[in-house]
Formats: sequence, structure tokens, C-alpha cells
Amino acid sequence: MAAAVIIKSDERRERQGQILRDFGHDPRTAGREAREQAELIAEKCHEAVKKGVQR
Repeated sequence: MAAAVIIKSDERRERQGQILRDFGHDPRTAGREAREQAELIAEKCHEAVKKGVQR
């Protein structure tokens, strides 16, 4: 079985780190679940901002 690997850009990593910090986590020591939640929040926010700019 192959593992799904997502290669993140520096921008994407920074957005995720900022969300972790905003919620009181240290990005270097945050657990897998916290990182996954931060990734989802960061991407949804980024998509919303992009949609707002396009209008």
C-alpha cells in the first residue's frame, strides 16, 4: 500500500504554523491531529480570501 504524501509549499507551511500559534500550539511540537486541523483551517481560510479577492 502506497502512502499519500503532500509536499507543502513554504507559504502553505507558514499558514499552518500561524493557525497553530493562534490556537496556542507550538508548530514544532504540535501533534498530528493538531497539525491536520490547522492545515484544514488554513486552507479553508485561504480559499475564502481568494474567493473574496476574485469578486
